[in-house]
Amino acid sequence: RPKKSDWFQRRMAWKLALVRKAGPPAPAAAGDPATSAASAAALKAVNDGPIVNIRMRVDEGKQYFVNRVIFLGNTTTRDNVIRREMRLYEGGVFNTEALKYSVKRLNQLGYFKPLEGEAIDVQKTPNAEQQVDIRLKVEEQNRNQITFGAGVSQYEGFFGQLAFQTSNFMGRGETFSVSAQQGNRAKNYQVGFTEPFLFDRPITAGVNVFNQEIQYIGQYTQASKGMNTVWGFPLGPFSRLFATYSYQAVHVKDLNPLYSQSAALVNNPFLADSLLTNENGERRISKIGPSYQYNTVDNPIFPTTGRKFSASFDVAGLGGNAKFYSSRVEGIAYFQQTKKTSLGIRLSAEYINPYGQTCVTTEKLIDTASACHGSVLPIFEKLFLGGEYSIRGFDIRSIGPRDPSTGLVIGGNKSVLGNVEYVINIVGPVRLVLFYDIGQVRDNGEPFAMREPIKKAVTINSIAAADALSALYTVTGFNQHYDTRIDTIGTTDAFKTSTGAEIRFFMPVLNVPFRLIFAMNPQRGGVLDNNLQPEKQFKFRFAVGTTF
Repeated sequence: RPKKSDWFQRRMAWKLALVRKAGPPAPAAAGDPATSAASAAALKAVNDGPIVNIRMRVDEGKQYFVNRVIFLGNTTTRDNVIRREMRLYEGGVFNTEALKYSVKRLNQLGYFKPLEGEAIDVQKTPNAEQQVDIRLKVEEQNRNQITFGAGVSQYEGFFGQLAFQTSNFMGRGETFSVSAQQGNRAKNYQVGFTEPFLFDRPITAGVNVFNQEIQYIGQYTQASKGMNTVWGFPLGPFSRLFATYSYQAVHVKDLNPLYSQSAALVNNPFLADSLLTNENGERRISKIGPSYQYNTVDNPIFPTTGRKFSASFDVAGLGGNAKFYSSRVEGIAYFQQTKKTSLGIRLSAEYINPYGQTCVTTEKLIDTASACHGSVLPIFEKLFLGGEYSIRGFDIRSIGPRDPSTGLVIGGNKSVLGNVEYVINIVGPVRLVLFYDIGQVRDNGEPFAMREPIKKAVTINSIAAADALSALYTVTGFNQHYDTRIDTIGTTDAFKTSTGAEIRFFMPVLNVPFRLIFAMNPQRGGVLDNNLQPEKQFKFRFAVGTTF
């Protein structure tokens, strides 16, 4: 037999459904007996049966105000740098949500160890009614990076370096860096300064002056010097809008001789323009554009939760001799799994395209042809993937469209990239990172796809064929005067992937993470390493920094 309470609940649910179906009683029009009868019927349906009146008494309690906000332990960082991140103000109403929000902003700075637990103290003010004191006990972290000595990496080769970088210059919250690096593959001299609160307002202003040179093994050497400026304005609690301008003079030299072979130029008549061989290898890039950033990541050094989204659009042309526009979007999310584990995901896409007109002349065996076409992207602006900052198991800039006759990467104009990291905090500054990287680069007129063709350049009536898979051009001197054709000999995975594990340990003195990476490359078809040999299935490398 059903309980009386069950019967009552079913009865009330039936009445509620009846009321919803009938709707509220319409007001009776004067002298309208039909309307009056309908209203009476509706009222009867509602009032037929038990009726319950519910009355609630609410007592809000006393409202508290902030008496003092006190900071303890900030031996380097100035009080005003901390106070400007607070959203609780002395004399204002106390709000626990505003306190949580303020603590999150302070943790995002990375100047202190994460604020939590007993480090956040809220107490009633003695001998004062409805007032509280807030005490935040912070513990300074070293945000100064002093680097000197020698090292080796895939990106820079062997190098010597002397550098100083801080994101809390003299405790003012400013970013300052100066560095000098000289190596067998890279030179880097730069000075940068960023003020996040210009004139005590949340306006970012920064400038960076640089002189750099880097050799891409088996490809070319890029030398550039110039400056970047940035201005930022707040749009919301965690979002900012930036305006950037950069000017640089770029010189391409030490080209791999394979780039200038007749077969390569015949197959790609715009390659000479891309390599700037008709312009003494020089270009001036004047670029301006807006960018947007939203960031709720809890900590810049050891992130565990939060989201980060950025989007940018740049136009080059005014004041320079390179004309192109580019856009980039990136989304990063961190999900804390347990107290010592977290999951990080990054997705990014990039697109770049030239505009304007350029006329070039190409020479073949029989005749000379002239053609006007859209401006060609210089090779240092084209898109590549590979390396510890994108797809870890591949050599740097080794993923992208290739010239079939030489095997050299000539880059593309659009790319997609995905990274997944599962981070396990082993002990202190040591972490185990399990990762999976995937990406693809395509050129103009090539859509993203799951499969891509394997192409082979064949010289007509020559002694031997040029194999794009091995790029061992053993008969180059014999076939360079013959016409070539491009044959498709199969397909392979268009997305290149890398998976594995890395040990990441943070050096407190140098204030930078070091990484030992072991990677396996399941999808690597058609990719050559920097020595123009087929990419290996397993790779072990040493790196500095983080992938994202």
